[in-house]
Amino acid sequence: MGSQRSLLKSLTAGVAGKKHYCKGNKRHVLLKGDRILVIKIERDNFHYCLDCGLKFIATARKDLAALETDLQATL
Repeated sequence: MGSQRSLLKSLTAGVAGKKHYCKGNKRHVLLKGDRILVIKIERDNFHYCLDCGLKFIATARKDLAALETDLQATL
């Protein structure tokens, strides 16, 4: 049996090192020192503000719960 892989490997919490704009909403400005969610896809890093990051996580949690329910229903 192969090793388990993490779906969350590309997600990290971080601190903005410089001014960024939120990938979720360009009107949200991330200033140096702000807490952020960083998503790495291939060689790109996408930065989300705290509000958008928490919404992103809540949506993912709901989608994973629905997926788990669907998988368990097939057993």
